[in-house]
Amino acid sequence: MEDLVFKNAKIIDGTGADAFKGDVYVKSDVISKVVCESESGECADARLVIDAGGLCLCPGFVDTHTHSDMILLYDRQHVSSLSQGVTTEILGQDGLSYAPLSKENLVQYVKYLRGVNGKFDTPFSYGSVSEFRENYNNKVSVNTAYLFPHCSLRLETLGFKDEKLSGPGLEKAKAMLRKGLGEGACGLSTGLSYFPAAYSDTRELIELCKVVREFDSVFVIHLRSVFKGKTFDSVEEAIEIAAKAGCKLHFSHYKTNRKTMGQVNIIMEKIIRAINDGVDITLELYPYVYGSSYAAMFLPYWVCDGGFEAIIQRLSDKEIRSRIAREIDRKPAIDDAIITNLVNNVEYIGHSFKDIAKLRNQTMGELICDLLYEEELAFGFYEFPGKDIEELDTAFSKDIFQMLSWDNYMVGSDAIFVGENPHPRAFGTFTKLLRLSREHGFRLETLINRMTQVPCSRFKLDRRGLIKEGYYADIAVFDYESVTDRSTTGFSRNLSEGIKHVAVNGKLAFFNRQATGIFAGRAV
Repeated sequence: MEDLVFKNAKIIDGTGADAFKGDVYVKSDVISKVVCESESGECADARLVIDAGGLCLCPGFVDTHTHSDMILLYDRQHVSSLSQGVTTEILGQDGLSYAPLSKENLVQYVKYLRGVNGKFDTPFSYGSVSEFRENYNNKVSVNTAYLFPHCSLRLETLGFKDEKLSGPGLEKAKAMLRKGLGEGACGLSTGLSYFPAAYSDTRELIELCKVVREFDSVFVIHLRSVFKGKTFDSVEEAIEIAAKAGCKLHFSHYKTNRKTMGQVNIIMEKIIRAINDGVDITLELYPYVYGSSYAAMFLPYWVCDGGFEAIIQRLSDKEIRSRIAREIDRKPAIDDAIITNLVNNVEYIGHSFKDIAKLRNQTMGELICDLLYEEELAFGFYEFPGKDIEELDTAFSKDIFQMLSWDNYMVGSDAIFVGENPHPRAFGTFTKLLRLSREHGFRLETLINRMTQVPCSRFKLDRRGLIKEGYYADIAVFDYESVTDRSTTGFSRNLSEGIKHVAVNGKLAFFNRQATGIFAGRAV
């Protein structure tokens, strides 16, 4: 007897091939049979038969870039992702995660990342990659994969210090990375705008990526344009690292922005040249022209040296805080950013830096420093989308679909879930793309391929990403005519509409548009 059958669905199998009508059978955690309409007969015995007539059925979506590492352990149902059709999330992004870390480093780094992951205790075990992964295994609603975070390597070898990683320290880091990749990490991630990863030089990254090559794994990079006050070409740095190490390279959230709108061919020129030269490159994007982060990223290099306690100590000194504020004020203006996450000054949430600075009669640097101190770094924001956001969205969508037409692109929300009103990408990335594909006439089968098979192949998520016999039954069922995002800058926690059913490893995590409370997600 089958456990579950979806009947009469429009099946989009993930390969990019044309959709076809048919039935999908599930037994235990795998797809046991896929039957075309022409071969379909009476439904075999099944515990549950779902009529999917008029609905699309495809593999569950893979969010290749999300910051749910901590929130997922407290919000295990994770309806924000299920309501978008997401069945797998790749954690450990931007080098900003927690394993493997000693208890002392873990406690300190959790505090440093409050602006991204929230103010939580650390009752979980993060001493190794395998321990970290086990926290999510059959305990949350979605599957998780894990990238080994560069910051953990630095913390466990050098500490939170502005020093070069070399000699015995570098060899220790490489040994840690080998162990983590052997325990199931699907690659190495770095975020070169964030500390302590931002202290690393190109040479260090090349050496670490030689270990990535040993495992035929992937180096995932959040680019930097400045290193210790000096500007340089970040794309060329990433390509140099991958070429000299001989490893696969993946660019996080690589897309056009306000300044480069309509210039896809220009921003891709160096990448295409590198691919033609033999560098194995993939990329990801999300469908919003504006981004989000945490305010600790504005702090100068020297302020972060020593980690959380040292940062707070410096901010507590009014003279030093004034010096930090002056340095921040010398950087390009960020006055239109919108505050998303504060604990002690909640009345400022939803307001711009500019408005709050005016209210408090401060410069931008003074505001940022004071709030970071008052909030103990739990300070998040997103970029101001602009009053012309609808016009921008139309132009930006053309860029998005031009990039997604290339078969080395995939989708990552870069979701940050903390705060009263976080960036809408956490609640609407995948459904927004489905809506935009409908509105702009982008081929649905191609889009589904980029959100399923392409990431599963890249990150070696075994037997996932296809509607195929013997593959794990990660399945999304949706109404293409009505599926849409509802998350906006004013109401970002509005859930998406149009996703009707989601199965994770053969279990219905989302049924008739409602989360079921079944935690069948695995560490993959």
